[in-house]
Amino acid sequence: MQRSTPSAHPPSTPDRVADAIGRAILTRRFTVGQRLIEADLTRDLGVSRSTVREAFRILASSGVVELTPHRGAVIRSLTRSDAEGLLGVLEVLTGLSARLAAANIGIGTNAKRFEAAARKLVEAQTPAQLERILDERANYYRVMFDIADNAELSRVMPHTRAHLFRAQFHGVMTTADLRAMVAEYRGITVAILEGDPAKAEARARRHIRKTGERTLPRMSAFTLS
Repeated sequence: MQRSTPSAHPPSTPDRVADAIGRAILTRRFTVGQRLIEADLTRDLGVSRSTVREAFRILASSGVVELTPHRGAVIRSLTRSDAEGLLGVLEVLTGLSARLAAANIGIGTNAKRFEAAARKLVEAQTPAQLERILDERANYYRVMFDIADNAELSRVMPHTRAHLFRAQFHGVMTTADLRAMVAEYRGITVAILEGDPAKAEARARRHIRKTGERTLPRMSAFTLS
């Protein structure tokens, strides 16, 4: 029987707008250094200017945008220091999520749902399939965190900042990088589906460390001044 998720208040409208902007960063509709146009967002999302401004403040507090006089909200470029700090947090939280997901994988339809979320990642082989895994990751992690079923973990996870990190490096991943990622996701997936919490956490944490090894040396070339 599926365990119930602890009740929580639904996200406020500014939170939902901030989340929508984060998803647009992940899909590269918005790019690093781009100014977010308040009027466009109010029209596209059907919200008030005050709601958009509050969403900008939420994103600024999480280090995703910078609020500057005369320019408004501009999407940040992560520095190497930013990325190192972010990856350190992601390693711990992603590892914990994988551990909890493995512990809960036998509940209800969790195994079936996770297999479906993982399929496009672990089976990618062709160049087109490998390219798509960069966008498939968000759904993979969303399902993993949902199965982990820990409201506090989901609350503290810097999802939008992780989206910014992924988007910043989207265009620089080589085929070798992508194949290595597929192998790492396959290992994480096997451990979770086997219901092995320790192995799942170790493999998830190793993946984040390897992500740093692939990306951090390239930071100087992709950081805006």
